[in-house]
Amino acid sequence: MPWPSTDVPFLRPIPWGSLRVRLTLLNSAAVLLAMLILLFAVRVGVRTALFNETEQTLLGEVREVAMSLDEFYPSSDSFVASRDLLIAELRRKAKSHRDRSWFVHLLEGADTGGQDGAKTLWASENCPEEILAEPIDEAVTEKVKHSGKHRWARRLIDTHGGQKLYVRIGMPDKVIEQDVDDLTWFLLPIGIGFTLLTPLAGYWLALRATQPIAGILKTAGRLKPTKLGDRLLSRGTNDELDQLSVTINRLLDQVARHVEQQQQFVADAAHELRGPLAAMQNALEVATAKNRSLDSYQVTIEDALGETRHLTKLANDLLLLAEVGNSLGSVFNQACDLSEVVRQTAAMFGATAEERSIAMTIETRGDAIVRGDERQLRQVISNLVDNALRFTPDGGRIDLAVETNTAAHEAIVTVTDSGRGVEPEHLERAFDRFFQAEAARDRGDIKRGGGLGLSICRSIVERHGGRISLDSPGLGLGTTATVIVPLRLVRRMPA
Repeated sequence: MPWPSTDVPFLRPIPWGSLRVRLTLLNSAAVLLAMLILLFAVRVGVRTALFNETEQTLLGEVREVAMSLDEFYPSSDSFVASRDLLIAELRRKAKSHRDRSWFVHLLEGADTGGQDGAKTLWASENCPEEILAEPIDEAVTEKVKHSGKHRWARRLIDTHGGQKLYVRIGMPDKVIEQDVDDLTWFLLPIGIGFTLLTPLAGYWLALRATQPIAGILKTAGRLKPTKLGDRLLSRGTNDELDQLSVTINRLLDQVARHVEQQQQFVADAAHELRGPLAAMQNALEVATAKNRSLDSYQVTIEDALGETRHLTKLANDLLLLAEVGNSLGSVFNQACDLSEVVRQTAAMFGATAEERSIAMTIETRGDAIVRGDERQLRQVISNLVDNALRFTPDGGRIDLAVETNTAAHEAIVTVTDSGRGVEPEHLERAFDRFFQAEAARDRGDIKRGGGLGLSICRSIVERHGGRISLDSPGLGLGTTATVIVPLRLVRRMPA
């Protein structure tokens, strides 16, 4: 989604659509949000901790006052004298904690035990009215309470004479709130400083992070269909961007090979087409140069017709190759029996083999049921048998075999002939388009190949998820073509 444009003059030069600016803004927003959440969490946590600590401190103070009364009794035998000493101690405590606004309240419980009978013996000047009017719950020995805007602790003191005294020590919440506010104002400039530095640091980090992408864009901008030699630099960090560079380089290698193959294919196709066209043109030019006999014209027409048949086959092969290439990745739902395909193909070429006294045998082992296009698979077997017939001398032998490898879930078809064979150095290039070994080019057979048969076979077999290979011990020792196609997986029904 594009970023909205802005009409602010000094913001116009900023490349808002660039990745580094977007990363900077997103990182800054994330840091700002994190700072606000952290500041809020610190404020709430400190406030809660201070209030809990204050309550525990107040509770400790009232317990200390209760212990002080026991210390006063040995020095004074009367309750009144001990009480006066206790009030003096409370007055000193309230005065020493004046900066924290502590207040102290001393009460004497009623003899009847009622709550309303308690009377104030002494209270500090800053003791709030609501604390003075707070009733006594004599059922609880000590308690901590939050009343209004104050927190206080109260404890029962049992004297030796049986009188009940209650002491309250507390402080207002605003003292702690002020401490929390002071801490907040102390942390706020630090947070603002981090917020201001975050865009600069984020932009620097985003610039470093996107630098490899800039190299990718620069290299991609230099790429042309006629010049695909440039590659992205690998930094050796093995991070996502480095893996992206490796992946793009691998893709560029494949594209470069594909472009080279297409260029070579066009050049080879032009070369193959130019020969028959030149032959036809020369024959027709000679025929039209001067009047000739009917037999001479007949020969010229037959030569032109032979070249036309060759061009027709070549054009059909090119169309078939283009059709197979455009249908790569198709999903086949039709079951095909390779054994039946091989038998039908052998029957189609049986008359030709018999005419040339070539023995053709068929051997099938197992159910070679595959999932694929029967028409295209028949084209593969036909091309292989046709090649075997063309390169096998009269009186030779061609063996077709079909077997299954249940462990690997594969069907295997082999076409073995006793023909001329292929040189070992030419086996790897046998499936290249328009490639023909010199031994094949030098033949004087009437039926010529266009050099696309094996290329078509490989494309069809690979489309079916299989593989094809050619093996030959050498010239004069025959050739074996092997086609391997995955078997159809049959889903077993539960018993």
